[in-house]
Amino acid sequence: MTPIKAVAFDIDGTLYPNHRMYMASFGFAMKNIRLLNRFREVRAELRKLRPIDDFYTTQAALLAKRTGAEVEETRQLIQRVFYGDWERVLHHVNLFPGVVELLSILKNRKLPLGVLSDFPVVTKLSVLNIENYFDVEMSSEETGYLKPNPEPFRILAEGLGVSPEELLYVGNSYRYDIEGAHALGIQTAHITNRPVSGGVADFTFSRYEQLQSWLLEKLA
Repeated sequence: MTPIKAVAFDIDGTLYPNHRMYMASFGFAMKNIRLLNRFREVRAELRKLRPIDDFYTTQAALLAKRTGAEVEETRQLIQRVFYGDWERVLHHVNLFPGVVELLSILKNRKLPLGVLSDFPVVTKLSVLNIENYFDVEMSSEETGYLKPNPEPFRILAEGLGVSPEELLYVGNSYRYDIEGAHALGIQTAHITNRPVSGGVADFTFSRYEQLQSWLLEKLA
């Protein structure tokens, strides 16, 4: 296996438990249930759509088609609801035990660290109080494509100054994080309570102390 020279993480469901987010966002979801379902449909379509010339306009156009609203009005709605109101729910969410300890160890070893999420990351990292750990902070939207498309992972590796094979990507979605990164040759660690039989992840774990032990052995 190629030596690991940088580590990057997904955020939602990877650095904190998804079930905590679901509990904290219950009121938000009930208030916006129809819009939320349509937005999920749009995101699923965007993952399969190629080429995309303007991600945010395309996203707004797809949602506007489902709601009957104007594209620019819908774009502002997405910004307010999904990039504003939803992010504030994170104030009620805690990181997985061991996340900060692992980030601190890797930072002290001067290992380049990154985050790559399908949603904007800056506010999330600030709310979670881990904004000072990362050298590269990316939303896949900035590349014009959502995971598991290769563009976000390729640009992530370039930003961290390593080849894809030298990067370890940690994520919770097998389809979007693990298979997406693996397809580009990136090493992967899958956080899950249900390991995928015969899966492509280089390491599967359910607690960050397990990832820490495995990773530090690789870095020794």
